[in-house]
Amino acid sequence: MTAEQELLSERDYLDHAHVCLKHSREQLRELAARARRRPGDELMVEWLEWRADQLRDANESPLFFGRIDGPEPKPCYIGRRYVSDERDEPVVIDWRTDMAARFYRATPSRRMEVTRRRRFGFDGVTLTSFDDESLTEDTGDTGLSRLVIAEIERSHYGPMRDIVATIQPDQDEIVRTELASTLIVQGGPGTGKTAVGLHRAAYLLYEHSRLRREGVLVVGPNDLFVRYISRVLPTLGESQVVHSSVDGLVTDRKKPVAEEPQVAALKGDARMAEVLRRAVWSGLRPPTEDVVVRETSPYVRITPDVVTELCSDLVDRQVPLTRAREHLIERAVSHVRRNLEERGHALTDGEARRLIRAKSLRDLASGIFPNATPAQVLFALLTDADVLRRAADGILTADEQAILSWPTAPVSVGRAKWSVADRFLIDEIAGLMAPPDRYGHVVIDEAQDLSPIQLRAIMRRCAGSATLLGDMAQRTTAWAAGSWEAVAAHLGVTTDLVRLTTSFRVPREIIAVANALLPTISPDLPPTVSGRHVPGALTTVACDDVPAELVHVLRATEHHPDSVGIVLDDDRFAAVRKHLAKEGIETGLPHEDGSDHKISLVPVSLAKGLEFDHVVLIEPAEITGSGPDGRRLLYIALTRAISRLTLLHERQLPPELGA
Repeated sequence: MTAEQELLSERDYLDHAHVCLKHSREQLRELAARARRRPGDELMVEWLEWRADQLRDANESPLFFGRIDGPEPKPCYIGRRYVSDERDEPVVIDWRTDMAARFYRATPSRRMEVTRRRRFGFDGVTLTSFDDESLTEDTGDTGLSRLVIAEIERSHYGPMRDIVATIQPDQDEIVRTELASTLIVQGGPGTGKTAVGLHRAAYLLYEHSRLRREGVLVVGPNDLFVRYISRVLPTLGESQVVHSSVDGLVTDRKKPVAEEPQVAALKGDARMAEVLRRAVWSGLRPPTEDVVVRETSPYVRITPDVVTELCSDLVDRQVPLTRAREHLIERAVSHVRRNLEERGHALTDGEARRLIRAKSLRDLASGIFPNATPAQVLFALLTDADVLRRAADGILTADEQAILSWPTAPVSVGRAKWSVADRFLIDEIAGLMAPPDRYGHVVIDEAQDLSPIQLRAIMRRCAGSATLLGDMAQRTTAWAAGSWEAVAAHLGVTTDLVRLTTSFRVPREIIAVANALLPTISPDLPPTVSGRHVPGALTTVACDDVPAELVHVLRATEHHPDSVGIVLDDDRFAAVRKHLAKEGIETGLPHEDGSDHKISLVPVSLAKGLEFDHVVLIEPAEITGSGPDGRRLLYIALTRAISRLTLLHERQLPPELGA
């Protein structure tokens, strides 16, 4: 069979797969309609409709992207979802199955019974080409397939795409790591760590049905980043995942106030957890007088000794205050019930339930376990030096306590203005009072930038394992832990550290320049290597007028399909945006107002995690001079490009780039 005939045959198979998919969806809809007519089958209806929705014929992604020959009598086609024919025989298998793992991992030296791997090329959803790799002999070629390179270099518009068609063996190993493991993934720029974390979430949801009940939480560094990654999992058929920025976990209607980095760093320190714990539990008030329960007949008197006995283990175990109050009331009701029975007066179950709501018992519980709000506790801590001194004794120095104390206190907690760091402290206190809703698995991106208190806030919402993604070379916060070992210690769970060292997104011409910064910003990290060579990927333009030259560069891209990201120092953002608008060039933050801009203007502080076909980096020296993390920010900015990077500068380049 000629290559042209094979291509036609593969197109016929793709048409057949679409017909089978439509038939399967119609069958599920019919079964759901029947189940809806039967009482008590609501859960079955819900499951059938969910399965039918999973089989929607999404026009934006092909039904399969690969095929393997060898393990089965017939070729196995690999896609984003499972498709079967009328005989329930597989037409396309899900990329998360064990069989599909061979597509990603088989090599000539470890064939896994695969004789040939075929990748398909598409223009939209039209199958246009295929690329075969024989695994029966070792040719020594370990480079990327031309179709993998074409997929990586395909013009990028809008949100992040899935990488299910281009997952590499080291990435697949991480994706398929078992649920029980909490992973920390250290990955250099372009190694795909974010995509790997998201695909791991999709894999775990496929493998463990209980995660569909418990849920998966994905946490990103900011709202811009969350919008950028939020369509990956729905594309893979997983739409029940909750996405949130770190700050979004503790959001408030009011805008947070700015704060000095040293203050925010201290508030993010792990020691603050113990300070807050003391502040909460120091408010306990042991009973000193008898409690008279007047809601029963006859009355029942509960002595302080009995109350102490009823709640002693709650105090010893430091049960969250909300639960402690509930437990104490339940125990007090049992005590009252026994007391009345001994006196010949039995309570009915209904009377016992009403007694749980009795004012005397609610007053008893709130008297011992105070009803102060988390904000009230923190307000007292930051505005009353004596309260802070008692809570921080032996933990924080006098100077550190002075840093925390508000020099001028608002008249009331209602008028307090909280910083972002304050909100995480309030969340820590809230966790001591009532644990938040928890998820079966949590994915934490850019985890290298989180403070211990922020890590605690996220892990409080984790009922099982987690996946942490990041790059220590890209940490840019004053409160960052500084090493993955320190991060693991703050998590309080056993972790495995894995590394991704090959960049598939950033060409080697660009990664080589970025790596020149590593000895300064992260000397302990090995340089990232690139799997792609793109001649002419890096251009440096020295000029006398950066704004004018920028307009010239952008005019040259008007008829080119590639996305363009202009990355620049935060202080220059407003002026450049105004200048470009005056020149008739429309720009915006990525996904601003739900729009996908061909030309995005990105302050360097928000560039982390984003990617563009062509990056125009303005005045690198301004970025390095912007503060103590300037060189880390430059490292981030340099590595946002997929195919081309243009450096525009009037000032002398930083020494690392000049070399």
